[in-house]
This record gives sequence, C-alpha cells and structure tokens, in this order.
Amino acid sequence: MSYLVLARKWRPRTFPELLGQDSVVRALRFALSEGRVHHAYLFSGIRGVGKTTVARLLAKALNCEQGMGPDPCGKCSACQEIDAGRFADLIEVDAASRTKVDDTRELLDNVQYAPTRGRYKVYLVDEVHMLSTHSFNALLKTLEEPPPHVKFILATTDPQKLPVTVLSRCQKFALRRLTDTQIRDHMAAILREEGMEYDDEALVALSRAAEGSVRDALSLLDQAIAAGGGAVRAGAVRDMLGAVAPDLVHRVIAALADGDGATLLAAIDEAYSLGVAPEVFLGDIVRAWHEIAVAQVLSAESADAWTQGMAQRLPPEAVQLYYEIGCLGRRQMGAAPDPETGLRMTALRMLAFRPVSDVPSKPQIARPSRAPHDTRGSGGQEGAALAGQSPISPVSVRGAPIAAGDQRPADQRPADQRPADQRPADQRPADQRPADQRPADQRPADQRPADQTRSPVVVTETAPAPGGSVLERLGLAGLMKHIAMNAVLDKSGDRVVVTVDPEAGKLLNKERIDMLKEALCAYYKDPITVDVVVAPVTGTPAHLRREAEEAAQCRAREALAADPGVAALKRTFNARVNEGSMRPRNSTAEERDL
Repeated sequence: MSYLVLARKWRPRTFPELLGQDSVVRALRFALSEGRVHHAYLFSGIRGVGKTTVARLLAKALNCEQGMGPDPCGKCSACQEIDAGRFADLIEVDAASRTKVDDTRELLDNVQYAPTRGRYKVYLVDEVHMLSTHSFNALLKTLEEPPPHVKFILATTDPQKLPVTVLSRCQKFALRRLTDTQIRDHMAAILREEGMEYDDEALVALSRAAEGSVRDALSLLDQAIAAGGGAVRAGAVRDMLGAVAPDLVHRVIAALADGDGATLLAAIDEAYSLGVAPEVFLGDIVRAWHEIAVAQVLSAESADAWTQGMAQRLPPEAVQLYYEIGCLGRRQMGAAPDPETGLRMTALRMLAFRPVSDVPSKPQIARPSRAPHDTRGSGGQEGAALAGQSPISPVSVRGAPIAAGDQRPADQRPADQRPADQRPADQRPADQRPADQRPADQRPADQRPADQTRSPVVVTETAPAPGGSVLERLGLAGLMKHIAMNAVLDKSGDRVVVTVDPEAGKLLNKERIDMLKEALCAYYKDPITVDVVVAPVTGTPAHLRREAEEAAQCRAREALAADPGVAALKRTFNARVNEGSMRPRNSTAEERDL
C-alpha cells in the first residue's frame, strides 16, 4: 500500500474537525440546517488554511445519501467518493491551467444537465482569480442565475483580483491564517496518534516556519520525521530549516547587553560557519528583542527564564532601540556588499548606540535665558533638552554593561552618572558650574575678560512722536490719513490754511475736503474758516518721518560697522551684513512687544 502524506491523511472529514475557522463553520452549518444554502460561495485565504476542504465538506453535506444537513454521515457512497475525489457531480476545475474563455464555455455547456448521482452538481473552481477577463464575462450570467440543481464554489488566494461583478454574486468567506499555537497543538495531537516522539522546541520551529498554513506545517512535519529517523528532534529540525540554535541568539543578546564586541562577533562567525543564513539569524535576533519587550510590558509568566532575566536587566528604551536597528538592518541588507557584512554591521551598530542611562524619564524642557545680543545657538545636548528628547551617545565596543537602573546612592555612583548638581564642578553642565569655572563667554558680564566684555548693539531711534502736529492728532484713517500726513497746516487767528502735496492732492474731492474741514473744526472746537490748497510743500509729517528713518538707518550701519562682535562674526564665518534687512525700531513699540 502506498504511503499517504500527513496533509491528506489528516484532512478534516467533518465540520467540527476543521481547525481555526469557527466563524465560517458556524455560518455554513446554519445555512445547511435551515435550508438557506446560497448558489455561489467564495472562499479566500492564504494557502493551506482549508478552502478546498471546506468546499468538499459543503459538497458532502449537500449530497449525503442520509439527507442534506450540517453533519454528513461520511459512510455512504456519496461521502466516501467525495473524500476519495471521484464523485461524478463534484467537478473540480483548476483555473490556473484553464484560463481561456473556451475552457469556461465548455464547462458551462454541461451546467444545464441534471446531476448524475447526487442532489446537486457542485462546481469547485480553484484559484479563480487566474481566469481571464473574457472567462469571467462568460461566467457572469450563469453565476448570477444558475439552474436550481447547481452550486458554485470559488476559491482564491487573491480576492482583490476578482471583478466586482463576480464578488457581488457570491457569499464571501475569508478563512484566516492559524496561530503558531494552534498549529503546534495540532501537530502534537497528530504525532501522539501516530505514536511518534517529538521535542517541543522542534514543533515551535515548525509552526513558526509554516506561517499560518496547516498544509505547510504538515508537509514540514513529514520532512522532519524523515530527517529525525522516525522522531521529531530539535537539532534535526534546525538543520532542515537552516534555523539558528537559541543559545547563539542568547549569546548575541548577552554580548550586546555586556558591551562585549569580541563575543558578539564570535557568535556571528559561528552561526555563519554552521551555514545559517544571515537574514534568518538577524530575524531571530529581532524576534528575541520583541519577546523581551513583551515580557517587560506584560511581565509574562509564559516567557522562559532567560527572556524574563533579560527583560529585568535591560532598560526598555535600549530594547526598543535595538529592535529598530535590527529592523532597519534587515531592510538594508540587500544594499550591503554581502549578507554577512550586513549582519555584522547591524550588530556593531547595536553595540555602538544606546540611550543615555541618566536622562530623566519625563523630559524637562529647559528655557535658558540669554541676552538679546547672544549669537550662540542651542546645539548638542542643550538642543536635545530643549526638544524634550533623549540624545543617543556612542559608546566603546568594550563599554560597560547596561544596567536596568543604578540603585546606589548618588555619591557612590560614577561621576558621569550622578545628578548634575552632585558632580565635580568640572563635569557639570557649563551653566551649572561656579561662575569662575564657566567658559568665558558664559560668565556674567562683570567677570568676563576685558576683550569679551562689551555692550549689546541696540540702535533705537524715535521717529516723530504721534501727535507731533495737529494733522496727526485728527484721528483720521485710510486715505484721509494719507492726505493729512502729506500736508502742512498754518493757523492765523480763526483762519486755517491746509497745503496738500500735489501727489496726495490727486486724492482730494469735495467730499474729502468737507471731511477734513469737519475734523479740524471738531479739533479746535471754535468757529474757524478752513481753506485747502494743493501746492508743493516741505516739512509734512510724512516727509519728516522719512528723514528720521534715513538718519536712523545711517546710524545703525555705523554702529554695526564699529561693533567688535559683528566684526568677529564677519572674520570667523566670512559673513557680511545685509544692510537691506536693517530697520529702525520705535522704542515705544518695542516696549509694548516686550
């Protein structure tokens, strides 16, 4: 008798045996028990999760000789022939090999004929997304209104490629991928039934390699039994899969925690000598960081002792940083000269960077006060503090081990790990040292060297104050204000003459002249006679303001040219002053801004 592979031998024969698809099974069983079976079903999902199996179970339930229902007997000739794949009224079509429209038309020509043996003629079209556009078009009418004795079951791994006209004619069921735990338990149950020995570690590796597919898992299990000589052993499975021994991954993690570059590179070299693919090794390292991070957050008792120990030893920010570096390394491995070099450089990058251990957990935003003339930027550690972020600092390959948090009193810690106010004066931040030990440019002005003591350059010019003339005090706005600012007023007794510059005079009309007269009468509060004349004039408020601004601009240029700080900037950075950017400031406006 020929050998039957495990994937076929242990194919589910009833709905309750179907693994991990409870929602699909529940809906189909209800439809069968109530007689509400649709004429077209679409089952989607990754390879090996039970799409064809569900279709065959549905065909058995529809054609069982004991009656249609959710629990076919499995003993009648119809059920046994369906299990054996030779039932005449179950027509299985491989759409991947029959994509042409002629194949589809030939198939549909037989739809009108009644079933040969069973109640229903069931068409199972596997990988239906491979059909051509013309094939789908030929199928549409029959799929929408098939004869009462026909049921269509479509299966696909890529439902996005199906036309919406097909999707709208079917009841859709998405079969989900299985978890590693479900696959592992399923394989363990099969091995117990088969009477074979196995290692739990081997089943973990197999279930992970299956990636959610039961068929893949059972195919790998067949191979593992052969590799292990009738038993499923961890070593044989690792060799078969090209996987990494856990102790190698543990050595890499421990070397990174200890800052031991020699041990780190030795573990990588050993894995490479055993034929482990660098991509696989790096993936296992990243997965180990994930397990450590989960143990830190959940304090999971299900984690093994080594993972729990590392979770307590390593700070969470270091684990997160190493995980991110590993993920980036996997993405960049294709750009490396070779995969081994990409793995080594990723490991060395993890070794070279780690979060600063004494950064407070809650960022405190510093707001240092500086004089208006201070031209120093906020760079380095100061910039990081202002941004509320933890800086990343490089460490030596043979650096000290990472601790989960130094619990010693502050005065017993290394100087660079004490709070800033308890460190030696020469190791404190510059702004926290005694004044006489700070850099010269950070000391108070009265303690700086003579060559660095200077006054800030502040050129403040006061333009003619608002209200300096009657026309400015009238409270006019818009065009009327523009006219008033370009005019000169002369009052003699009860007669007032307003002389307007010709450019502004172009804006005058009778209505605006009346408005100007009313404003002057309201200002003087006495009966006056107002005459408005358009003629060339000097000494208007606008003219005086322009002269003051030009004088202030000239003085600002002279002050900047004479300032030693500006001269130092020009020498150091080969800079030049953009004179067009200089503007005189009004002292009252500046005081309001401050």
